[in-house]
Amino acid sequence: MIGILIGCLTLVVVGWAIVKGKYAPLVLFASGAFMLACAVFFDTGTFMPKKALPTGNDYLNIIEFIRYMFSNRLAGLGFLIMTMVGFASYMTHIGANDAFVNIAIKPLSIIRNPYILIFVAFMLGKAVSMVITSAVGLGVLCLALMGPALAALGINKKAIGAVFVTSGACSLVLLGGSTVASAKACDLSILDYVFLFKIPAGIPTVLAIGLAHVFWQRWLDRREGWNCEEHKGETLVFSEDVKRPSTAAPKIYAFLPFLPMVLVVVFSQYCISSIKLDITALMLLCVIIGMVCEVIRWRGNYDKIAAGLKVFLQSMGKALSGVVALVIAAGVFAEGFKALGMLDAIVDVAHNVGAGAVGMSILFVAITTLVTIIAGSNGASFYPLVEMVPKIARDMGVNPVTLVLPMHQASTIARPLSPVAGVVVAIAGMLQMNPFELIKRASVPCIVGLIVHHVSVFWLAI
Repeated sequence: MIGILIGCLTLVVVGWAIVKGKYAPLVLFASGAFMLACAVFFDTGTFMPKKALPTGNDYLNIIEFIRYMFSNRLAGLGFLIMTMVGFASYMTHIGANDAFVNIAIKPLSIIRNPYILIFVAFMLGKAVSMVITSAVGLGVLCLALMGPALAALGINKKAIGAVFVTSGACSLVLLGGSTVASAKACDLSILDYVFLFKIPAGIPTVLAIGLAHVFWQRWLDRREGWNCEEHKGETLVFSEDVKRPSTAAPKIYAFLPFLPMVLVVVFSQYCISSIKLDITALMLLCVIIGMVCEVIRWRGNYDKIAAGLKVFLQSMGKALSGVVALVIAAGVFAEGFKALGMLDAIVDVAHNVGAGAVGMSILFVAITTLVTIIAGSNGASFYPLVEMVPKIARDMGVNPVTLVLPMHQASTIARPLSPVAGVVVAIAGMLQMNPFELIKRASVPCIVGLIVHHVSVFWLAI
């Protein structure tokens, strides 16, 4: 009982710290170490993995456990995330992402109906999200590129902002840090997690969000007395200079950001099963291919090639201090949570009230959504919780996908509902509008997305 009480109080403190914008990895490391120390003192549970080296002292074992987490996560999941982030930054540096975006926005010029255009613009934003995984970067870039064209057709700037603030909602990215962590928690390969569950559940969700935008933006426009015909030809003026894609990179570079997604399928049981290529090695191969393209493009200019490699390595370092540190800290936090007996208590409560997979999934989604809205970050809400899922799923005898995937996507779908989320603040600032007005415009599409996605996951998991 004492362990559960300490765990609940720690959760309150952690929630308060995240709301106050404190550095999440430090919050999770400190709270996790505290809970582990309490577990030792009150003898509520063990936490040392078999591969860790006992120190001979229970309290010093906490330090050894943290060392083990760094060693274990950096060598596997952490290094993979670092290479993914480095690859994405390298693609931006060489102009490959811009080359794709320049091609993607062309369909806008052939559509004239403003509300159909809202749907198309959202779908184009989702297409761009496949190569630009930063929610802020994605939203700002899409707004800078497509916003003026939408405004010229008379579309309300509030609707334009809402479309692009939700561009990152319900991620369909094949390779990403949260996707890798989710697949691991479900004990599935990345391909199986993505192609059997993530994308099949994501496609109807994306379509539902897009359609919800059409009807919700139209209803709000009519309520505000906005007539698109009366506003045709208007210009969209941003409050600050924004980056526009360069046209310097060759058009063929538009394929490079998708290369990892193609090769991960090619070198798998679905295609060439004789070649076994680790996903991290595959990411490094894609970077090398990109560098070869740069060698040809710049005719062997050493400084150009070296600058690209420097961007790749520096981005890996930034990922270590950001997402990777959060993943490792979340592991320490989750282990402390577990050692105090909190997970067993949650499972017992679920069994006693008759809440099976559906009930637990709704609970996790509700917590993830709430934390995402409060903190404005999908990582702070997702990584600590996903660490706890495998044990809960085993103890309840349910498919871990039914717990992980709804929570995974809820962390992205709920982000546009947070007034402190980077993408909300950035787009509201560019359009010189109140963030809460932007959230209002994004609210119904996001709520529809949460519901449709949850239903889709359980339909797939049956």
